[in-house]
Amino acid sequence: MAATFSLVYPTRDRPGFIRQALRILELQAHASFEVIVSDNYTDRHASCEEICRNSALANLTYVRPPRPVGMVENWNHALQFATGQYVCFLTDKMFFLPNALVRIERAIDRASEPEIVSWTSDGYDPVSYADYFGDGMYVRAGADFRRGLYRAFSPRGELDRRGRAEVSRGEQRPSDYCRGKLVFGAYRRDLVQRVVTRYDALFHNISPDYTSMILGLTEAHDAIELSSSCVVSVNSDLSNGMLADRDDSVALGFLQSLGGRTEDMLYHFLVPGLYVSQHNMVAHDFLTLKRRFDLSFDFEIANWIAYCHEDVYRPGRQWSDARVEADQKALLSAFVDSLEPDMAAAVRARLAARAERKQVAQRRESSLIRRLRRRIHSWRRADSSRFPSLEAAVTWASAGGRGDGLMP
Repeated sequence: MAATFSLVYPTRDRPGFIRQALRILELQAHASFEVIVSDNYTDRHASCEEICRNSALANLTYVRPPRPVGMVENWNHALQFATGQYVCFLTDKMFFLPNALVRIERAIDRASEPEIVSWTSDGYDPVSYADYFGDGMYVRAGADFRRGLYRAFSPRGELDRRGRAEVSRGEQRPSDYCRGKLVFGAYRRDLVQRVVTRYDALFHNISPDYTSMILGLTEAHDAIELSSSCVVSVNSDLSNGMLADRDDSVALGFLQSLGGRTEDMLYHFLVPGLYVSQHNMVAHDFLTLKRRFDLSFDFEIANWIAYCHEDVYRPGRQWSDARVEADQKALLSAFVDSLEPDMAAAVRARLAARAERKQVAQRRESSLIRRLRRRIHSWRRADSSRFPSLEAAVTWASAGGRGDGLMP
């Protein structure tokens, strides 16, 4: 009999994270799950094969591609080994809370087996990157609602909302950011099979988490999101997205590592050739899938270009070379100038409105605002706790925040 859940970990050169993920999965209260680790290592000494072989987990499958491949290809490679009724993909910096699968199955049963189940991720901030799983702060995220085990949402409505990009990536609340994504949820097996059949693969370039989300939301008939987090993510200095967002050379290197033709990807960007913007990369995934498969969802170009502009001109942004900075800024400016007059005006209006809103917020800096910020800071402190290790933190969180483990 197939497991209820397939927990898939595509990874590369991070055996320490896989070791930690498997150790925490040993604490899982649910019995019906399988684990697939797809080890896309480039250095044999960084393989996690021995770690998997020595794991106490009963239903663990270790696989690896025939050769080192791009991230998207590794994710698709791993998928073929998943046999569970619901499929979950996790980055190797994400860890399931020990009571999570029990809560997820309860929600699935009560909601009559929806095709998509979503949840948020708590965060773990290590005191030092020298020990990602040692002393640190556990920060609860939660969802946008607190009552009940879950609530339903419309897959089509969520896809349109994301395509309109009414809120930038950095301004999204945790629930907004996670909702509908496979890396923060589970897809029912028949939904996965339908996507693979109709679109050749579940994951496509550039970002497997966004491309699977776009296709999953396109095909799904029903979806729910849980009222509390099911995983915790370690905030590290290893995140591709975070590093690429502030380092142009990392951004270009990430594109080159995907295994496709970088020039073709850059050509099909919303702003062709602009690789320093995370919003431009995500917009690429929306647009290429929309065009290739004739998908129908809202897409507000002016919003996306405005966010691309803010990515490029973010205060304090670091550039590897003054020529790269000049070239990327000139490329963006020329693109906006080349737009139809109405569209160019819409982009400039969007930028002006956002700049005005920020100026108003700055002018309203007052004792009232300062008191509000102190209240928010106090709330964040109340919703976070310090622990001697990640394992102590997830045990505490799964017990509902009760019990020992807090450091003095």
